[in-house]
Amino acid sequence: MRIDFHVHTKWSYDAFGDLSEISKWARLKGIDVVVVTDHNKVTIQKPKKINSTWFIPGIEVKISYGHVLGINLQDELNTKLLRERPFEAIHKTGGFCVLAHPFDLKGNRKIEKLEGVDAIEVINSSSILFNLNSRLSKAFARALNLAEVAGSDSHIPSTVGDAFVEVEETEFVSALKAIFDGHGKVFGKPTPMINRIKLNLLRMTKGKF
Repeated sequence: MRIDFHVHTKWSYDAFGDLSEISKWARLKGIDVVVVTDHNKVTIQKPKKINSTWFIPGIEVKISYGHVLGINLQDELNTKLLRERPFEAIHKTGGFCVLAHPFDLKGNRKIEKLEGVDAIEVINSSSILFNLNSRLSKAFARALNLAEVAGSDSHIPSTVGDAFVEVEETEFVSALKAIFDGHGKVFGKPTPMINRIKLNLLRMTKGKF
């Protein structure tokens, strides 16, 4: 099973594409599961399958020292608690907490703040200094003995699956457990320049490009 842990849809203010479009690209790239991590918003409330792709509820939240992903949210988030204690709020839904792109310009690595983090996003396709960020993030995860995950940080459908985690399990719940137990294999490449240009054009033209 291959899972892209970090995907945005048109319901993020800076992203484009709906679930149907995303599913087409996921299928082309051999991605079985997409975690929908829109900014500060839970776009889907429960897992849903479109074509052959499973979509899993998630969220990306900006916190005082970086960004955190909530993965496989199984209950409604307490928004007040999310603002005050995001890791606790995510865990209360039955979800997992992933520190996103910790060595990107938008990230931070305050080790004393990491209590409650379940995994580190060690590959993020949208990172500008992709190789450096990936290398530092992997070393960071291993130093903290935390699971490693990967995500495309896709903002347009064509970049879905540029990074993913592969695991032998064929059922999602057992696959997720294996990954957060440290048994997943991470893969990824930087977002191609043509797709970066396309995204910026879409943002400048408000999606009319």
